[in-house]
Amino acid sequence: MIRPEILLDSLAALPRESFSLLPTPLQPATRLAEALGVRRPLWVKRDDLTGPGLGGNKVRKLEYLLADAKAAGADTVITVGARQSNHARLTAVLGRIAGFHVELVLGGGEPDDLLGNLVLDDLAGARLHFVESWDWNDLADALTVFTKELVASGRRPYSIPMGGSTEIGAAGYARAYLELLDQLDREGVAADWVIHASSTGGTQAGLLAGRALAGRGPRIFGVDVAKGGPALQQTVAALANDTLRRLGATLSIPYSEVITSDFTGDAYGEVTAEGRLAIRIALQTEGLVLDPVYSAKALGAIPPLLEDGALEGTAALVFLHTGGQPALFASEYSRAMRTGTW
Repeated sequence: MIRPEILLDSLAALPRESFSLLPTPLQPATRLAEALGVRRPLWVKRDDLTGPGLGGNKVRKLEYLLADAKAAGADTVITVGARQSNHARLTAVLGRIAGFHVELVLGGGEPDDLLGNLVLDDLAGARLHFVESWDWNDLADALTVFTKELVASGRRPYSIPMGGSTEIGAAGYARAYLELLDQLDREGVAADWVIHASSTGGTQAGLLAGRALAGRGPRIFGVDVAKGGPALQQTVAALANDTLRRLGATLSIPYSEVITSDFTGDAYGEVTAEGRLAIRIALQTEGLVLDPVYSAKALGAIPPLLEDGALEGTAALVFLHTGGQPALFASEYSRAMRTGTW
């Protein structure tokens, strides 16, 4: 068995670009807890404040992915996502900072205007390819097609799947979990759970890998915001274990440790009533700006999860704020926030 400190050295030695402002704050949220009816200490890990391009959880992943792209000799990075993809926005910004050409494959068809995340995609100089379908499998196929076209044109592309969810990207959240543990220790806070939005699985997988490396700490609860179901759990388990193996670990995370519950609504990207309420409460109590697709649904899930007994224990809860605020300013989301219709 490899000693834990050697595994942590392996994580530190993994090539990484340094973009983020770390550690991100860990803040008590007493007013928010009271407004939500949460009768346990509630803390917010502010990964919406990771730094460049308005921040978000994808910064931590891209630090490792873009370092890997440099090591591979790439001159272009290409990735895929929904039209208001936070991952695409940060790939555009950080990819350009790192010196790459950036190509984005975005679902949902070409919009009438560039709003929300698309504004930053364009300003960062990314080339945008709009695909009519919203289906994730169709988007993955389109990514393959555009990547082959780049190779045929003489470019050296580095292809990043949706959400940056690979074992390299997930290493960013293994590191984040260790950062959180250090903060909890310094604050003298005992926590039972870290709650966050989970869709492509990379953030949840990385957190689970970090917990396995540390051998202690709060458990991870992924709020499913994309109707991933059992397939999401399988993806997270496999990705967490791939991340550990890349770091030289012989540890294994059992499937039973991958805990999720579905709060997507009728479809991925839909604005839910619980999400709309969470956005208003978070802003009016703590000044937190949530996004409607991910962080709002994760925060809004906490009261029903507590009521159902899913978040067992009596110690603190940590809500991981994964960012994504620019989506609020896209017309479809700002309209849904005002009218309640999607």
